[in-house]
Amino acid sequence: MDLKQKVIQKLNLEFGNDVKNIGKSQELYKKFQEEKNAIEKSLSLASSEVPSKVSAAIKGVEDTGIEINRLAKEFESLSSAVNIQLKKAEGTVTKLQEHIEKIDNLERTLAYLRCVIAIEEISKGIESSLSEKDDPKCIELYVSLCNLNKQLQHSKCQHLVSFLSDTVHFWHNLLKQKFAKEFDDVLKAIKWPFVNNTLATPLPDSLHRFQLLTEFLLQLQLPEDLIPQPVVTSTLLTDFPPLCLPISLLIRPLRKRFLFHFYGAKQTNRADKPEWFFTQILTWIRDHEKFVSQWVQPVLNRMNMHPISAKLEFMRGLVQLTVEKLHSELPHLQFDDTLFSHTVDETLGFDRELRDSYGYPSSQPSVIGVLTQAQIFVKWIHMEKKYASEKMDAMLSSETAWLPLGTPELDELRVTECGESFLTLLLTITERYSSLPQPGHRLQFLELQLELLDDFRVRLLQLLKEEESLEPLSSRLPPILNTISYIASVLMEWGGLAHFLQLQYYKAQLNGIEGMDGTVFDDILELLINMKDDRINKLCEAVMLDIKAPSREYRKDKWFAMPSPKELVNPTVTPSVCFMFQVLAERLHQLQELLSVPLFTTAWQTLAQQLNQVILQNNFNEGGAMQLQYDMLRNMFPLFGQFTRKPEVYFPQVKESCILLNLPKGSALLLRDTLRSCLADGGVEGVQEEDVLSEIGVHRLDAEKCIAVLNLRTDLTHLCKFSPK
Repeated sequence: MDLKQKVIQKLNLEFGNDVKNIGKSQELYKKFQEEKNAIEKSLSLASSEVPSKVSAAIKGVEDTGIEINRLAKEFESLSSAVNIQLKKAEGTVTKLQEHIEKIDNLERTLAYLRCVIAIEEISKGIESSLSEKDDPKCIELYVSLCNLNKQLQHSKCQHLVSFLSDTVHFWHNLLKQKFAKEFDDVLKAIKWPFVNNTLATPLPDSLHRFQLLTEFLLQLQLPEDLIPQPVVTSTLLTDFPPLCLPISLLIRPLRKRFLFHFYGAKQTNRADKPEWFFTQILTWIRDHEKFVSQWVQPVLNRMNMHPISAKLEFMRGLVQLTVEKLHSELPHLQFDDTLFSHTVDETLGFDRELRDSYGYPSSQPSVIGVLTQAQIFVKWIHMEKKYASEKMDAMLSSETAWLPLGTPELDELRVTECGESFLTLLLTITERYSSLPQPGHRLQFLELQLELLDDFRVRLLQLLKEEESLEPLSSRLPPILNTISYIASVLMEWGGLAHFLQLQYYKAQLNGIEGMDGTVFDDILELLINMKDDRINKLCEAVMLDIKAPSREYRKDKWFAMPSPKELVNPTVTPSVCFMFQVLAERLHQLQELLSVPLFTTAWQTLAQQLNQVILQNNFNEGGAMQLQYDMLRNMFPLFGQFTRKPEVYFPQVKESCILLNLPKGSALLLRDTLRSCLADGGVEGVQEEDVLSEIGVHRLDAEKCIAVLNLRTDLTHLCKFSPK
């Protein structure tokens, strides 16, 4: 790079890309000028104040050059001498390297031979101990052989590793055969397997020998890298880890009995009686779990093998027998629905008994794995749907389907036989699939339950359509309404259970939805509640029609010409309303008897609301207004008073209309004028219609409706017929 390019590069670094930095040129010029003056001053030989730095630098460079030349000559001399020496030593180095390699090979060979000798000595020791019947020594030497195998398992001496592993296998098989035979003899001495959990009183020596042999067999386990992969006939069996030797030998006589009784052409091997072999397995667990825990577990604890549970190992070995049996049976039973369903029922019952009574953990392999194989599971869920549909047909066609299970006094929900049976069906399905380990399988059963719920809803809807031509209160409408209400309330409770909350979470994860709103039953609940609300409204409409017919005469009474009740000694109810009140009381009683408490509450409140909206197309004199108030407050309201402490709350329009109709004439006129002023443009300053009305106890009617009611008074407007909106 020439001087010009260096100057350009330095200026670019100083100024950068910002053109506004050009103002720095003055400072830069001043800086370079100072540097130039300093250099000129340094180069000045005439300066008397400061020694010449240039002269000193030149002198230093000359001295350094002389030193470099001297060192270069010295380096060349030493390099030549080293090369000569290396040439002389080449032969020696070669011979020395050969000797080192030989020594290394000899050391490795010696180590190899020492390993071989150690293996042979251990083998001789085991052989000698066997001849001397020194069992503890045999086991001790075998354990040392296994430890040597552990040290050499990553060695590259393949032949040595192979020789050692073969030796370990040889002695393992030999010692296993020896101790297994002795173990079997001890088992015979203590009369294993037991019957009915009765352990004959064996000699203490037998139990001591049993525990000693158990300890030997536990130490006789092969190292993990030498354990051969078990040959399995199904992927189901890969879930079962190998059992420890003592438990395996304890199960061996039980396995023989199981194979004898439940395979082949034996009378006990019946496809229609899977409960026989399930019961046998549970019986063996019951009869032997105490012995295993009492005599095997202490040995495991002494040997610091605490993670191993003798009872659990024993149960898992027996469960494996049932899995093998089921795996061989179920594929052939798929074509017989009855046998298949019975086997599934017994399998689920066995699994439940195993967990509830004997504490078999859900983390361990179980018979459920057989049922969740793809082909078997599809058949299972198909059968569940088929039988559930058949049961629904039966429960809906039963003559007692819509009868309540309890008396009205004890059963406020009026639970019907049909509703309870259907929920029991759903609950049974839940119990059957709740133990399935995979969420995907449980979700498929949940979808089946939702499908059954919707099917049941549709069937109820069809029944309701058939009942439309009948008298509502004498038809099946009330019990069907009770059933819908009961099922909806139970589903709301189920939605908050941990089981269904888990399924809701898995379903949200499966659909990629974040967060959890509502429950898994929200969709079907909405349909059920809509159907319930629609039918309860129709029922109330039918009751209102029954009430309106006898009310016609009452509504046509001459309210504008009635005598004042003040003129009577004892006020009485209007004669024309008696029949209407009688019908109303009868219908309320019928509804109370037929409907559940929540539904009846909705029904009477709906009726009250509809009665409240009935507007009398009439004019009222003072007597008529007082009579209407007496009829309502002293006769109709008490009919609803048996259901609530304040029935007037549910008749705001009637109550407030009576207040307006019975106001003193002067107060009524003033109120009407005030309300008209409030409705006029701009209103009355400082006067609010709400405040005016609340002073007389009117809170629900607005100003327009109040004026309309006031206009019905004959003392304010003669014969003014007005129908408020």
